[in-house]
Amino acid sequence: MKSAVKTPRGAKSRRQTREPPGRPAIAVAARKLFVERGYAGTTIEAIAQEAGYAAPTVYFHFGSKAAIVGYLIDEMEAGDIVPVFQKAMQQTNPLRMLEGTARIARISCEKWWDVFQVVRSAGRADAALSEASKKLDSGRLYGLRVFAEALERSGHLRAGLDATRATDIMWALASEDTYQRLVVERGWTQDEFEGWVGNCLKRELLRRR
Repeated sequence: MKSAVKTPRGAKSRRQTREPPGRPAIAVAARKLFVERGYAGTTIEAIAQEAGYAAPTVYFHFGSKAAIVGYLIDEMEAGDIVPVFQKAMQQTNPLRMLEGTARIARISCEKWWDVFQVVRSAGRADAALSEASKKLDSGRLYGLRVFAEALERSGHLRAGLDATRATDIMWALASEDTYQRLVVERGWTQDEFEGWVGNCLKRELLRRR
């Protein structure tokens, strides 16, 4: 990214492009069926019927189910992650920056948990979907590294901590795995999860005041 506030790689708003109107409708239909029938149990023909299009139209716009999942990941990044990321990176107060990190962890899981589940579960048996999983992880790791490097440059990291280790700490705490354990399995609220992650990041990463 050319500006001082970097954007996670690959995240580009589709509103900035001339996108055929059928693509969003097909993606919404596919997402609904992935939840209801599972990724493997959903066919292109079923997606086409749900979206109100012919199967060749789905193939024309996407080519495969994995490509639809990739589209959904791009939508998540452009619509929900990048705006919060950019706002957090504009903060001079490190507390607000880390609160932004926790916010991203919450929003991405709260609004896109079904997509995470498709990518992680079906990706084990689908090579193309496995690439989508790698892309998801790569984008997240990149964004966390940008946060960590900004904290290091500004001198806010606690003694003995560098950007690499700070990235690892954020990777572990602000993760879908943590969300799975606390929200899905233990019944924490979204607010509780976001607050806890933010407080943990502040304690683990920042210099004592």
